[in-house]
Amino acid sequence: MEEEERENLESFLKWASELGISDSNQPPESSSCLGQSLCVSFFPDAGGRGLAAARDLRKGELILRVPKSALMTRESLMRDEKLSVAVNKYHSLSSTQVFSEMQIFTVCLLYEMNKRKSSWWYPYLMELPRNYDTLACWGHFETEALQVDDAIWAAEKATSKAEFSWIEAISLMKELNLKSRTLTFRAWVWASATVSGFDAQLHSIKCTP
Repeated sequence: MEEEERENLESFLKWASELGISDSNQPPESSSCLGQSLCVSFFPDAGGRGLAAARDLRKGELILRVPKSALMTRESLMRDEKLSVAVNKYHSLSSTQVFSEMQIFTVCLLYEMNKRKSSWWYPYLMELPRNYDTLACWGHFETEALQVDDAIWAAEKATSKAEFSWIEAISLMKELNLKSRTLTFRAWVWASATVSGFDAQLHSIKCTP
């Protein structure tokens, strides 16, 4: 499994480099997009794998360049005709139900996951976290272990909100012929947690045309 993870990571870094993602202003010296300013490291007490400084960095220094064309945006996702038609269809058929941007991106992410290797984003999708510690991800046992009533209420509310969002979008996902594993509430919670982190990532990255 570790060998497979290593190969997936190498494929992802090569894919990112080919898209113009780089941690240097100079042409890459290897097939990886990292190594000049950043490197992949593991932080066991802070979420697992992430990026670490490969050298001393100056305050305000640009350390990662990402072309806008490399980002997973609504515009880039909607280039898929099947996805675009389905989303627009559901918007036009309902005068009361309007999907939020979070719901749309969550459906899009599950749609791309459903495509597996045929997805253009496959190398990136394979590097996404498989688990999150958000409240909506907690089961009954973890919630009850909180013991404090207000904390339990907050966890239950987060789960209920996620479940309502999932139920609203389930018809659209079925329209897209998603497989059973990507139709589940568990898959929805994972995808929505992933999407909720996109904004934070974008704010920390300067996009180039």
